[in-house]
Amino acid sequence: MSGRTPRWLLLAGIVTAATGCDNVDWGGLEISLKGPPADTVAPVGDSLGTEEVAPSDPDLGPLLYAAFRQGDTALVYPVAELGEGGLHPLSSHDTEALAEGILRARLAAGGTLVLFHEGVRVGTLLLRGEGEVDIGFCPPRPRASGPIQLIPDAIQVEHFLALEEDPGAGYPFREYRSPESTYDQRVASLNLASRAITSMGISWPPSLLEARRDLQILSLSGPENPSVLATFLYDDQLQVAPAPESGYSLLVLGTPRNGRFDLAFSWHRPVGEEGKGAPRYFSRLDWDRDGQEEILLEVLGAGERWFAALDREEESWRMNFQDACPPAPDAPPPSPPLP
Repeated sequence: MSGRTPRWLLLAGIVTAATGCDNVDWGGLEISLKGPPADTVAPVGDSLGTEEVAPSDPDLGPLLYAAFRQGDTALVYPVAELGEGGLHPLSSHDTEALAEGILRARLAAGGTLVLFHEGVRVGTLLLRGEGEVDIGFCPPRPRASGPIQLIPDAIQVEHFLALEEDPGAGYPFREYRSPESTYDQRVASLNLASRAITSMGISWPPSLLEARRDLQILSLSGPENPSVLATFLYDDQLQVAPAPESGYSLLVLGTPRNGRFDLAFSWHRPVGEEGKGAPRYFSRLDWDRDGQEEILLEVLGAGERWFAALDREEESWRMNFQDACPPAPDAPPPSPPLP
């Protein structure tokens, strides 16, 4: 895309009447238009008393958003506030008032969010102002939706990071490529997990290969030197669902050095001690504009999901953000899985 105006593919929204069909055959591509699940969202304003007034604009700086593709549209959620030192959690604010304020001031109809994938600007989301509060997240988060416009190279992407137009418009368009894993990289992920399991003294899965539930190849230092990020689970599932106390999750990040991979970060979370929390890669972006990309993780708990983030620190990585989760034992029922 560099040096020329990017070609856009507009995924036009299709609205059907109440008696119409919600499956559309469009040029050989069948698109199923689905509404949000009713059991995990609450309409905006339902819990406001007659004398309460939600703030028109919360006292927040720019926000980082996560967007989940749904056909020709996307659901978008605020992740955290972008501030000095990185991400700042939204849970430090009054959840209900904050959700109301964000929906009115940041996610109103007619607004635009800039979409990113794998550190690259790939499109826009046009907000249509239909806001709700999703209790399937911890803490409960406001969500909005709208049609998306994508460059052709990103037409199959399911997850995006998003920024408001300012600062999002400051990122240039670049060529996007989706890397595929090689045999050596897949073996490296197993070696990284083996190293972490040995050093931590935790239980070995019956099969390390079968315990690997997610594998990502990330061009954190350029496409010539990709890094490896993988999630391994023991007695657990990579979804929002309870897990036995014997289970655990293990996330490993390996960075290349002298023809091998160094274990730059590992995260072991035992269910019996810390509760269910299985992390998986969501996307990456240099959201603090320090010249180095950060990594966003989606963490899947027993009844809800939340976010965590990794930041580079010299030759290693550290977790510099995580929502204060899991919730109390009386958590609401699990939300249906997102794409």
